[in-house]
Amino acid sequence: MNLLPFALLPGLTAAICAAHDAIQDGVEFLRAHMPAQDRGTVTQERLVREVRLALAARSQFPWAAQVPWELYENNVLPYAVVNEPRDEWREQFHHLFAPLVSPCKTGREAALAIASLIQKTLNVRYSTERRVPHQGAKESLQSGKVSCTGQSILLICALRSVGIPARMAGVLTWNHVRGNHNWVEAWCDGEWKMLEYNEKDFNTPWVMSAISMLDPRKPENAIYATSWKKEPSGAFFPMIWEARYDEKRHALAFPPESRTVPAVNITDRYMKLANEWVAAQPEYVPGSRLMLDIREERKNGARRLPLHVVLKSEEGKVLAEGITPGPSDDMRKFLEVLLPDNISRGMLEFKLPDGTVRHEPVAHTEAPVQILNFFVSAP
Repeated sequence: MNLLPFALLPGLTAAICAAHDAIQDGVEFLRAHMPAQDRGTVTQERLVREVRLALAARSQFPWAAQVPWELYENNVLPYAVVNEPRDEWREQFHHLFAPLVSPCKTGREAALAIASLIQKTLNVRYSTERRVPHQGAKESLQSGKVSCTGQSILLICALRSVGIPARMAGVLTWNHVRGNHNWVEAWCDGEWKMLEYNEKDFNTPWVMSAISMLDPRKPENAIYATSWKKEPSGAFFPMIWEARYDEKRHALAFPPESRTVPAVNITDRYMKLANEWVAAQPEYVPGSRLMLDIREERKNGARRLPLHVVLKSEEGKVLAEGITPGPSDDMRKFLEVLLPDNISRGMLEFKLPDGTVRHEPVAHTEAPVQILNFFVSAP
């Protein structure tokens, strides 16, 4: 029988006690801030398993050990993201993604490796045929179909399983089209980075462009990120799938049961990031961005018309031109033209299906982007 040297016992005992204290602290944190609906269903044993696995990842990966404990506790330990089913995903995801990131030296490398390979690894793709937006990991893996929210949940689970702090971020509605969008933030290089499912780099171009069009003065354009602990502001993450339309206010309303996920308002940071991203594009020219859409009004609705539009200066100089989106184009797609800062006014010119030419004046405004929806009568 081999006995440990007596001199090593105090250090070993201290390590065991420290590990026990860390588990206890993590469990207490999860329980202190868990949603009320979880208190009768998520057991103490489940919480211990979650914390043990999260601490094991912290010991295994160098980037995890470098994360401040308070941040790790709030964005790696949690067993859920929003109000999805409380599946036990951590061990399964660790087995899938730990080998994938084993060659990585930094959290940045690991986060990008997971994001770029997660669709191939899980065989789950975006689909409008998913059952609900906020599917749990188990249902998403079984069906192979998810929304942007479902994609974000899977990516967050994958990142957390290897000790990378991750949270969901999202906007209630875009400024230029209807509809919300959720994505992921991963903690890398000492800051939060915008990351999406099945992307090879941070700051997805179409999302950056869409964010730059938001009007931060509008509450519905605010961007929030999830938090496990309750924030001093009392803000909640806007889970649009739980919202109800208020006929009197002509706006979405969030009942109390939909306000269960704490959040932080990150609008200012994203507006700065998106505007810097736009300004860094090779074709960037300072000016007012005009997003154009032309629709033909019919009895059964309105149909988008692909018409050639020309933007001219008051002197008749052509400044920009292009084709507006047609019926089969994505609803996020608009014809974007620019009225340069050094030209005060302009004129949009387009020919209608009946051959007549229509003119619409444009000028600079304080809005980040002007959404111009023109309607024409069907013949």
